[in-house]
Amino acid sequence: AASLTGCSGSPSSNETSAQETVADVSLDDVLKDIKEAYGENYVPDSAVDEQMLSDIIGLSPDLCESYVAEMPMISTFVETFIGVQAKDGKGDDVEAALNAYRDRLVGDTMQYPMNIAKIQASQVVRHGDYIFFVMLGAPSDASMEEGDEAALESAAENNQIAIDIIDGYFK
Repeated sequence: AASLTGCSGSPSSNETSAQETVADVSLDDVLKDIKEAYGENYVPDSAVDEQMLSDIIGLSPDLCESYVAEMPMISTFVETFIGVQAKDGKGDDVEAALNAYRDRLVGDTMQYPMNIAKIQASQVVRHGDYIFFVMLGAPSDASMEEGDEAALESAAENNQIAIDIIDGYFK
């Protein structure tokens, strides 16, 4: 997976303020652990470049200290993982951009029916300057046959796998 670091070079210092005790977390490590946890069920297969991050996601690369982002090449799939280390003081902006992206997806009535549960189960998670958009919750085939509610529950459970991994980095 391609990893893009710093939109303007490396951070000048690694000092953290009193309220921000999060150590440096490697977004590459987080992504690697998530991929291992999902195995062949990890669908995103292409790295998102800065242009796509800006045009599709609506997140300005200028807000990012570093990020990893992957989504599928085939538009019938929506599974997406985005991890951002926001530049100092830009966490709120990054979180707002990722929430706005999620809201657009949820509000898009032109989605394939098989993707609705995945989109509804998606989450934006924030730990200090680290903000994640996780849409990896593919519902099981059995739950899809049971109906929307079961599919959403299954998708949420599958999405939680990544959330738990992310949370584990910030304990």
